Amino acid sequence: MTAFLGFELRRTARDVRFLFFLIAFPVLLYLIESGTAGRGDPHFATRFLASMGVWSVMGAGMWASGPQLCRERGSGWIRQLRVTPLSDGAWLATKLAQGCLMAVPGVVLLGVTAVLKEHVHVSAGAWAALLVLFVAGAVPFVFAGLIIGLRLDAQTGQVAQMMVLIVMAFLGGIFLPLSIMPDALRDVARALPSYRLASTGWDIVDGHALRLDNAAVLVAWTAVLAVAAVWLWRRESSTG
Repeated sequence: MTAFLGFELRRTARDVRFLFFLIAFPVLLYLIESGTAGRGDPHFATRFLASMGVWSVMGAGMWASGPQLCRERGSGWIRQLRVTPLSDGAWLATKLAQGCLMAVPGVVLLGVTAVLKEHVHVSAGAWAALLVLFVAGAVPFVFAGLIIGLRLDAQTGQVAQMMVLIVMAFLGGIFLPLSIMPDALRDVARALPSYRLASTGWDIVDGHALRLDNAAVLVAWTAVLAVAAVWLWRRESSTG
């Protein structure tokens, strides 16, 4: 399993689209927004750091399991894996670990950029809490990616993954504050895992106590998406 995880990580890290959209793009957008909308406001730079961390985490989780799985199914790679000693549980654990670990480079680079360029000051405990939050927070998005990967082909899967990511980001308050949204959209935002993950990140950098409702929504989404992904995988195994 360790060797398989290493292989998957190396393969994802060589994907130029992954490196741009989920590592370079968040840093570039952070620098632009912090230098314009957040000019002279260190609090904005700190909170937007958490927002961009969520974007990177969502994308890493879905990218590691979504479009890649679509291609694997189309190329016959999944059928090859089924004749190896790798069990279904080990495969799923590898995908989860892959998505969580791929979230780390983007988050770390964002943190370094925030400190060096915007002089963001966050306590060591808050940095550690953010890292743990983002690594764990990738899990529901890995399951979302698995659902896309098990339902769609390579071309439509990549488009679907990007659309879900963008919609989750905008409706989740990552690019637009909830205060400017209509009431109906605010209700939608509060039900999304993207908003709850970002809200927890904002609480951490603001020094507020973590809220149980955020954790409850994230756990509920994780459970529902996990059940759906496992069901689809078993159906794929029985028909493949």
